[in-house]
Amino acid sequence: MIRQQYFILFIVLALVGCVSYNSYNLLPVNAIFELLIVASLLFVAKRMEPRAWYIFSLCAGYFGVCLVLALSRGTHPVDFLFAYKTYFYLAILCFFSGKILFTSEMLKLLWRAMLMLFFIKYVAWLVLSADERPGIFTENNFEIMFLLLLGCAVWSLKSRLSINEWAMLAVVIFLSGSRSGVICFLAMLVLLYIKEMTWKTVIQITLVGLAGLGVVAIFIARLAGGSVEDIDRVVFFQVFLSAISDWQWYEFLFGSPALTALPTEACERLAFYKTLFSAKDPSICYSVILHSYITRVIFDHGFIGLLFTFWAINALLKASLVEIRVRLSVLAILFLNGISVSSVNSVYAALGLIIVLTGLYPKRLELEKKRFHLLDTNRK
Repeated sequence: MIRQQYFILFIVLALVGCVSYNSYNLLPVNAIFELLIVASLLFVAKRMEPRAWYIFSLCAGYFGVCLVLALSRGTHPVDFLFAYKTYFYLAILCFFSGKILFTSEMLKLLWRAMLMLFFIKYVAWLVLSADERPGIFTENNFEIMFLLLLGCAVWSLKSRLSINEWAMLAVVIFLSGSRSGVICFLAMLVLLYIKEMTWKTVIQITLVGLAGLGVVAIFIARLAGGSVEDIDRVVFFQVFLSAISDWQWYEFLFGSPALTALPTEACERLAFYKTLFSAKDPSICYSVILHSYITRVIFDHGFIGLLFTFWAINALLKASLVEIRVRLSVLAILFLNGISVSSVNSVYAALGLIIVLTGLYPKRLELEKKRFHLLDTNRK
């Protein structure tokens, strides 16, 4: 039942998005996806892989302790959730690790439908909408990450994507105008497509070079004649460096105390982003205003928190028998997306990871066949 819920919701919400040109989607897609993940726990929370229990215990324990500390300091629950949602998602993902939800046919059908619907919406948006950046669910920095993670799951079925699929994916990425999307696509292409150094590598490197030109073109277009300091992500990084300028060595390891606000001067510099200020006090801002997941997690949880997050994701993928090339691609996509936006702290990362974790790949199919054979043998 759960697989049908995911499939139907993705298709229906994408179709609704295709008829909306004043906004990304007519429906509150982000909230719907959040509810989908929580509701799906009712179907997968019956058991958990033994290896996932350690990660679940660490994430749930850390989340609970920090919640108590934050609330004791008068922190608004919404502010806390923005900063610690990663560990909530990781705890949920532990229940999906090692389970099989999506067959190869369902994954391929969802992949082709998403590619086509993304392409239709992006082209129509660029023609009909006044805004430059298209989106079918939400801001495309997030949904492009999801599409790439879905592509990694489909690649795992036969250790390949067709040339047409790569080409269609590349067109969608470039239509999006997302710098992080293009860079993540390049990383995925290099890790999954370019396999060995042969005479064919010349063509492959040409593809990467053309994609690189796309990165430069988008970068220049987004600058719009300004200096490097005019790029919003550069400003965020400068604010981050200012906020940690007086840190001690242990703060770099473990981050700030639970829900520490950014300095007043940092909030004043980023006053334009009022919607990201504290839900309790509009004069206070937390790390969420930095946008970049990497800087946010370092500020709140330190380098140990950053390393733990990616170690945990890799461990969960490994428990699901996802091969190493795909694991590296997933981690690269999440990390590179996290340089710009919220990456693992986003529901779209969680959805993409759920699909990658629960696909019926060849290795898992063979393992399931062996299990059923043993069960039949024992019954006899």
